[in-house]
Amino acid sequence: MTKPFGLPVALTLVLFLIAFAASALEVKSTNGQAMDVEVLGYTKSSGNLRIKRLSDGMIFNTKIEIFDDASRAAIEKAAPVMMPDLKVEVSVGKRRARIGDSSYMKKQEITTTLKISNGSRDIDLGRSKFTVLLMGRSTSRFANRDADAGKVLAKESFEQSIPAGKMVEFESKPVMTEFDSDFDASNIGGWEYDGYVLIIQDAEGKIVDSKSNIGPVQTETLKDPEKVKKALELQKDTIVDRALNRLNRSF
Repeated sequence: MTKPFGLPVALTLVLFLIAFAASALEVKSTNGQAMDVEVLGYTKSSGNLRIKRLSDGMIFNTKIEIFDDASRAAIEKAAPVMMPDLKVEVSVGKRRARIGDSSYMKKQEITTTLKISNGSRDIDLGRSKFTVLLMGRSTSRFANRDADAGKVLAKESFEQSIPAGKMVEFESKPVMTEFDSDFDASNIGGWEYDGYVLIIQDAEGKIVDSKSNIGPVQTETLKDPEKVKKALELQKDTIVDRALNRLNRSF
């Protein structure tokens, strides 16, 4: 006898039991009551726990503290890893000044503050590495369309955990750049601030999220995991196109 999908009943039963065993976890409360559960979610910062009792399928929202020490350790290990909803707010301060007596060459100081909020109520972000690239764009493009390129003005990293509902703030070191402010065919070049790229890695170094406010990076680079990996390898002063692909050109 076979199932409608073509699998023998015995094989179907074996697969079901394997899946059940993988998700089933025996836990005991602090007063010794035992039950088999599936851990649906756990928030370490608050102790909030969501479990399904396997005997009847009932779901409970409770606190991990009601279980004994061994069960707590097992629950933490079995809890599914989920990515919280991160919101990034970037404020950029740009101060410009003339270079000498020049009416067109400008010196620009860029200061960037990132506020990263965990918008999830029940998902902590464990300790993660945040890498920030501040990108410049060549002003030579106004005189020559083929000269449109980007440059890594700065690269900084920091490590931080963000509990559910909390926020962290990071301020980059000031970056100095110079460019021709006559945006016409007479432009002799330089680099003006273009935007940021933020790449987040978990404790094992796996890339778990990435964000940017640069159009081609949003529409092309961040949609390709391999391109995000290559972007993470970029160093200060590297010349790239606006999608962060390396260019073998000098400016």
